[in-house]
Amino acid sequence: MLSDKALILCVDDEEVPLTLRRLVLQKAGYSVVTATSTAQAPEIVESQYLDLVLSDHLMPGSTGTELARQIKEIWPQLPVILISGVNEVPPDAHSADLFLTKLVGPQILCDTIQQVLTGDTRKKKMTLV
Repeated sequence: MLSDKALILCVDDEEVPLTLRRLVLQKAGYSVVTATSTAQAPEIVESQYLDLVLSDHLMPGSTGTELARQIKEIWPQLPVILISGVNEVPPDAHSADLFLTKLVGPQILCDTIQQVLTGDTRKKKMTLV
């Protein structure tokens, strides 16, 4: 990576939330690439160095938890954060590093990402409300 900005892959099948998250993360100083499906995301993960994956959980065809499991099988050290409008942690979310509700605001999202990138998180799943 040429700059010292962390590169985040943001995955969401809905264009408006994807664009908003990208803009929030860029304003916070991150470089962001996007994917509009769980099928597109692994291609991006394979093609460039990423510091973190932020994925919506409920998407057509596959879920964020399935994407997290797929990523962790090949890149176990790559942090994966799932974000969802569902306020309960899915039973199969164990592959992700964290699970956030979409109710968190931009500041909490950015603070959480910073904590994950610096290793300043507990090694357990948590839901932020």
